[in-house]
Amino acid sequence: MATSLSSTCLLGFPFLKHFSSFTPLTDKWNSLRLNKTTCSTSSTSVFTTSSSGGSYEKSKRVWIWTESKQVMTAAVERGWNTFIFLSNHRQLAIDWSSIALIYPLFIEEGEVLDGENKRVATIFEVSTPQELQQIQPENGQAENVVINLLDWQIIPAENIVATFQGSRKTVLAISKNHSEAQIFLEALEHGLGGVVLKVEDVEAVMKLKEYFDRRNEATNLISLTKATVTRVQAAGMGDRICVDLCSLMKPGEGLLVGSFARGLFLVHSECMESKLHCKQAISH
Repeated sequence: MATSLSSTCLLGFPFLKHFSSFTPLTDKWNSLRLNKTTCSTSSTSVFTTSSSGGSYEKSKRVWIWTESKQVMTAAVERGWNTFIFLSNHRQLAIDWSSIALIYPLFIEEGEVLDGENKRVATIFEVSTPQELQQIQPENGQAENVVINLLDWQIIPAENIVATFQGSRKTVLAISKNHSEAQIFLEALEHGLGGVVLKVEDVEAVMKLKEYFDRRNEATNLISLTKATVTRVQAAGMGDRICVDLCSLMKPGEGLLVGSFARGLFLVHSECMESKLHCKQAISH
């Protein structure tokens, strides 16, 4: 049995290594679509359960933009205490700070400032490909970049993920509901660094937290360990399935298969020679 798996998206788990050749679209963002992006992590050998918690959520930032006290309370109860206010709503921030432990930020002239007027983030409104191209990691922006996508969201988000890959800057997208937030957090499988949830509805906060809980659970479950085959028993005839993955698979990679989600086996691809068969031209 193999000992490692590289990261991508397979059977609902994050296990594929390349995001290659997007399908061409006939919209104004098409010229900015990237042909290939790489994002990798590593794992180990048989899929079993694990007990550590919150790893996915800890890797993403959530800021809340609201004037609703109920939304503020719901967010703080779920561990999100960074709130954005308009510059003329400082008194609201003071009032909330007296009843909850929050970290208030203020929007002023295209920037996000903390309570000491130090720049925390730069805000960009994006409605054209030209405006999108201006957002680059090497530009003199703050440590955090907040984007407000006024037009279509998916392709611009994917391009930003690719552009800022490897950068120390964190990009957050303004989201008006939990569905938009999910799009930004999943762009190119890797997702943006976080979201600014701009809502006045408590349900949006609750649903976003439920989404994080599901992702945390899925992330924590992905743990590969070695297993020993102790017995082989003939079970009769069965169906044969061939999965053609061209040349994607390398030694140590394969498919996770099994009858139960709590325990899957890594079936190695036919990319290695043995005494019984030659190396296949395709991995399946």
